[in-house]
Amino acid sequence: MLRSEFRFPLERWSQRLLATLLGEAFMGFLAIVSAALTLCPMLFAVNPVVDAAIDTAQWGIIAWFGFEYVFAVASAERKPAFLLNPWRLLDLATIVIPLTTLLPSVTSALRSSPVLRLVRLVRLITLGVRVSGVTARHRGLHEVGHADYGPVRVTLMADAPEFAPQAVAWDQLLRWLPAPGREWFHVAHPHREELAAIAKAAGLPEGFLENHLFGASYPHLASARQADVLFLWLPELTEPHVVERYAILFVKLGEGLFSLTRRPSEIMKRVTTPAAGDEAEKSPFNVRMLGLVLDRVMHQNERLIGAFEHELRTLEDVPIRESSPSFFERAFRLKKELSTTQADLWRLKGILADLVDGRTRMRDPSEAAAEVFRRLSTTVEYLYDTVVNVRDEVVSVIELHLNIVSFDMNRVMRVLAVVSVLGLIPAVIGGLFGMNLVDNPWPFTLPQVAFAVTFGMVLCLYFFFVKGWLR
Repeated sequence: MLRSEFRFPLERWSQRLLATLLGEAFMGFLAIVSAALTLCPMLFAVNPVVDAAIDTAQWGIIAWFGFEYVFAVASAERKPAFLLNPWRLLDLATIVIPLTTLLPSVTSALRSSPVLRLVRLVRLITLGVRVSGVTARHRGLHEVGHADYGPVRVTLMADAPEFAPQAVAWDQLLRWLPAPGREWFHVAHPHREELAAIAKAAGLPEGFLENHLFGASYPHLASARQADVLFLWLPELTEPHVVERYAILFVKLGEGLFSLTRRPSEIMKRVTTPAAGDEAEKSPFNVRMLGLVLDRVMHQNERLIGAFEHELRTLEDVPIRESSPSFFERAFRLKKELSTTQADLWRLKGILADLVDGRTRMRDPSEAAAEVFRRLSTTVEYLYDTVVNVRDEVVSVIELHLNIVSFDMNRVMRVLAVVSVLGLIPAVIGGLFGMNLVDNPWPFTLPQVAFAVTFGMVLCLYFFFVKGWLR
């Protein structure tokens, strides 16, 4: 555990710390503290020393708000849209309103108590809205479906012997879309404006690309006018036990192909090896490229399943009597990843079956194209069966450990039940007869009561032994 922590450089740690201190959660916390400090002089009689400390703390929070705003503006890719965002206008108000009190003309007016209270009330409202907006902004970020990772990048791979991708200008893609040739264009990190421009140049319905790239959650095929699209997930094992899936949307236009990814991707560099087999070489360019990409997806899933099997063997080596929360956390996380992989491969099986049978326009009618997808269909069948078996084994390991834990817990509960029943006998008799039998109207002596209690406890112990609760 320590070695994995020391692998991260200091710069990465500082970036995470800065991201936390500038995050919405921490800024919302500061807004709550600032609102409380604003209310204190209005609700309590404070001496000048406390009032000065409160004022200093408030100005420190305002300074941090200002730093966060300037940092966000400098980091924004599209500054006009950022500045006109309603939430950012609210952030600006939480900074500007206190700063206006420093103006000489305003300072003289603030000597009036009603004006000062009005300014504090307005500031409280802005701080309260900012705190309530943390959840809304966090939800809005996830509803967008992607984050700003940088400018759009366009890469071209032509049907040429060198078979090497090269960066090209955005205008070259727009000129290619109306009359696509035997090329493959890849667009990494497109924004909604770029997607709208691509759809317009390609003659696709408005919002078609955006819905399939940002709104899709599983592999699928679709068609629109003269275009056919294929949505895939490319899994990557970035760190031990950490899986990231990159969304890729392929659009087949005539003899050409273009693809879109939500984030910067090196997909072209990863599929520059031609598909093996003479039949694959005879297939059309765009079909051959799709075959290469699907082959890469299979390869990544195969690596992923291999990592899952290794993790399963590690979990199987954990002694059953040494189950711990960390064990169950690893096991259930592995089960979740296996379920996700199984669902993706199951849908990919259906897609390849459609491509093999020619039930979609995405596939060329030639036998060479069918052979490309037939080979991939055999691979995905094997991977799907493998991931199902691994998932079943993980579920069996989890159930075994849970059953042992439940058995141990039941045994503890049985012991507690035995102790409770045995303690109930003297407690009931002591409550009925009292602690002292001398001079009481009961015709029993203390030895007789002790004998009755002991006999009742031995009888209960024998009953529990016969039932097997003491074994």
